[in-house]
Amino acid sequence: MLDDLLLKTRSYRTFDSTEVSFTVLQKLIEAARLGGSGKNSQTLRYTLINSESLCHKIFSHTAWAGSIPWSPTLEEGPRAYILISSLKETSLSSINLGIDIGIASQNILLKSTELGFGGCLIGSFNKLEISRIVDLDTEVYSPNLLVALGKPTDTVVLTEGKESNLKYHRDLSSNTHYVPKLSIDTLILKKL
Repeated sequence: MLDDLLLKTRSYRTFDSTEVSFTVLQKLIEAARLGGSGKNSQTLRYTLINSESLCHKIFSHTAWAGSIPWSPTLEEGPRAYILISSLKETSLSSINLGIDIGIASQNILLKSTELGFGGCLIGSFNKLEISRIVDLDTEVYSPNLLVALGKPTDTVVLTEGKESNLKYHRDLSSNTHYVPKLSIDTLILKKL
C-alpha cells in the first residue's frame, strides 16, 4: 500500500481543468501538520490558493523542469498552489528549517496522490512577486517553497539511472517524463 503510494507520488508538471477545492487543500495541510518538526517549533505557515486568476498570475512567476528546455503552458498549469512560508523569528537553523520544509512538502504530495491529485515542488519562483500577489507579510514570514497542484495529465516513468547521467527528459509527443533513479546497491555505502 505505502509502496504503491510512493511509486505514484512523482513530480507532475501538467494538469487538467479539475478544481482543487479548499477542502482538499486543508486535508493536505493536515497531512503536513502531522509531520515532524525540529524542536517541535512548528514554524511553517501555509497560503492556500485555488482562485483561477491568482493561479494564472502566480504561474508566470514560476520556472519548471530546470534540466530541460520545456515548460507547461498556462492551460496545462496548476489549479491550486500551496505557498509554504516560515516565521522569520525562529530558533531553527537553516538546515533544520529545510528538513521541516522537506517533511511537510513530502507529506503534502503523498496525501495529494492518495486523494487522486498530484503536484510539483517549485523552488524556482519569484518570491517577491508571489509574496505580493498573495499579500504575504514579508516582515513576519519568509516564502520558502511553492507546491503546484492539480489532476495530472502527464505520465512519469522511472528508469534505471547511472551516476554519470541522472538528467531527466521528456517525450513531448506522449507527455511522458522519464526520471532516472539509481539502484539500491549504488545508494548503500556499507552494510555493517
